[in-house]
Amino acid sequence: MSVITATIIFLLFACYIGVQMVKNFQLRQLNTCLKSRDYTSVEKLADMPVSRRLLGQYTCDLYKLRALYLDKDVTQFDQMLEHMAAAEYKNPADKKSFLEQYYHTFLLKENKKYADWLLDEIRKTGDELFIRYNEQAYEVMINKRSDLIQTMDAQIDSKKYYGFPLGVILFMIAKQYEYIHDTKHAIISYKNAKVCFPPKALYVPAIQESLGRLEQMDGAQGDTP
Repeated sequence: MSVITATIIFLLFACYIGVQMVKNFQLRQLNTCLKSRDYTSVEKLADMPVSRRLLGQYTCDLYKLRALYLDKDVTQFDQMLEHMAAAEYKNPADKKSFLEQYYHTFLLKENKKYADWLLDEIRKTGDELFIRYNEQAYEVMINKRSDLIQTMDAQIDSKKYYGFPLGVILFMIAKQYEYIHDTKHAIISYKNAKVCFPPKALYVPAIQESLGRLEQMDGAQGDTP
């Protein structure tokens, strides 16, 4: 290898390392501002051209949306949510991830306004499996239906769902068992759902709360003479 070639490789490697260091610095700054509740700084950092160039439009938009949500700035949050719902990002998986994350955030809060907005966008993806389980989750959480247990059981048996979607389906089955006061099967379904999610998934706290409440009820019923 010639000296010139080695020098070029070294310079390219150094540039790559430098870019990664700047990206990591930007991400640390954004996360630090979020933790300290400095939401104005998060917005400013996310809108910086260097952040947009290095981190990408999607990542920066996601941080802005999170800051507006935590800051309870309803007007700007609505505008940002609509912007992200309509935006075309470089990686289609990013858009799907955003829709899924925020749709289920609002579904768990039973916030019909935002769930309706995001479900409309989910339908536009044309992904039949993605649309189906999200529509059924809406029926359970917003419309309080309890007649979809067999239908959703069949989806599990089809082996077409796994990971987060499978966890959501099991959670919604558990919720329906709660509606019809079948505590035993609700507990089983919640436990099965929990296995499908990573420890920090947004459904985990809801599952833990439900299990604690139902197991206490089940224990109290068992103590009744």
